[in-house]
Amino acid sequence: MEALHMEITLNEEQKEYRQKCIEACQKDEDVKAFLKENGLDDTFIQEHSSKLLEWSKDRKICAQCPGLFACQFDQGRVFELVMMDGCLSKVYSKCRYLKKEEEKNQYLKNYLHFHGNDDMKMRDFKSMDQKSKELVEAGNMLLKSETEPKGVYLYGKPGVGKTYLMNALGNWYVKKGEKVCFVNSPTLMSELKTGFGESGRLESILSKLKKCDVLILDDIGGESITGWSRDEILMPLLNERMEKGRKTYFTSNYSFDELEEHFSIDSRGNKDAIKANRLIERVKALSVEKNLKGANRRL
Repeated sequence: MEALHMEITLNEEQKEYRQKCIEACQKDEDVKAFLKENGLDDTFIQEHSSKLLEWSKDRKICAQCPGLFACQFDQGRVFELVMMDGCLSKVYSKCRYLKKEEEKNQYLKNYLHFHGNDDMKMRDFKSMDQKSKELVEAGNMLLKSETEPKGVYLYGKPGVGKTYLMNALGNWYVKKGEKVCFVNSPTLMSELKTGFGESGRLESILSKLKKCDVLILDDIGGESITGWSRDEILMPLLNERMEKGRKTYFTSNYSFDELEEHFSIDSRGNKDAIKANRLIERVKALSVEKNLKGANRRL
């Protein structure tokens, strides 16, 4: 069967536009690189100038793009030109921003429970104030603790950078594939109280905190002290992690001794030094105390 051949006649305006496309392609560096890479010459431009020019324009737009929020195409999907069996084919691929976003979402799945905003999940040790000897020293200690039997109990005044460093540490661990829980102690207690009315919610949260590879308990001592929060929540949680040797980190405004005194008196004024001591012994068994000094960075 003889192949059907169709010849389209162009008017003068169309011919002029086609010639401009051809000339633009001949000058375009991306097009010239594409021709060279695929062993093609200028005659290829004669047949595909429109598609080549469209591809080149899109590449230049993408090169100047600041992020997915400004995407002018299919939300991170751009088309590329490839030669397949001697034919020019249009295929879609993910842009650099979409690839980065998908990689980020993949490792963030390793957070089993997280208190905070998305910005906190992006923090790392490289972006902290490298001029602060206190932060650098504490950051190095946190990183080295991965190979140590204990985590770190980072304490100091409000605003010195404790939570920032622990955010960076948590992000560092999830990128390594570890299952991590980053929880703020006051928020946790409030969350668990509201979970009483939901079947299995309290047990589900506590199970994650007990079994995760790395637990970061932020602002311990900042919660309202009750017999329930101390003896029914924190004590069994820390006891199990101690017995199973699971890596645990803390931040607090209190030193070990100050935290023990703090936990000895509940919100009603009742004092129980023995139970407070039992709890702090677990904290000490799980972590090494480190005082983070410095000015309040929130001011």
